[in-house]
Amino acid sequence: MRPEQESALSEALTREKMSPEDQAKVLRTLRKEPYGADVADLISRGHLSDVKNYDEILKMCKQASRGDQKGMVPAAYMALSHATDLQSKGFTHLAFELKDDVTGLDLDVTTLHPDGTPHYGYQLKDVDNIAGIRGAAKSAAKQLLPDLTGAKKLAILDVHQPMAELNAKMFREVEFQARRTGATFHLRFHDGSVSVPANGHPLFP
Repeated sequence: MRPEQESALSEALTREKMSPEDQAKVLRTLRKEPYGADVADLISRGHLSDVKNYDEILKMCKQASRGDQKGMVPAAYMALSHATDLQSKGFTHLAFELKDDVTGLDLDVTTLHPDGTPHYGYQLKDVDNIAGIRGAAKSAAKQLLPDLTGAKKLAILDVHQPMAELNAKMFREVEFQARRTGATFHLRFHDGSVSVPANGHPLFP
């Protein structure tokens, strides 16, 4: 995050009634984390402040990376960015962080029907490299496995390597997780993307 972004971000967090102590944690985290500038911009715009469970996304922004433990800022960025894309396509009935503690269902972003039930449910994963696809796919599958009657389930994996490096073994792993969950996995690379299965649900409703 750049110094000139801090004032607008502080104003946005104050509007969300975040305590000064927590605001200080958010600013400290976004100053040093990857995606910090992007997250600060998306929060400052305020266009998602009415989305259900928005406060959960703001809480993520307090959690910085520690050693090998990745912080929550990449997850917050993906959620804010995807919700922005959905909103720009006319989907205004959205929710962040829809969870069911009984079944284990965990959706990072969800489009909702008028009655508040899920329409399109997304799990979002920021993946450092090709080797990380296996763990990310298994994690997303676990969170998407519970039944979501009448709704579409999707996982988006942003992989920070070229698509040409995706090998058959890793592709089969994604195929397996997609089959067992009934979800569509969208893998986005630096230079392209692939959907599994190829005839699955489109990225946007």
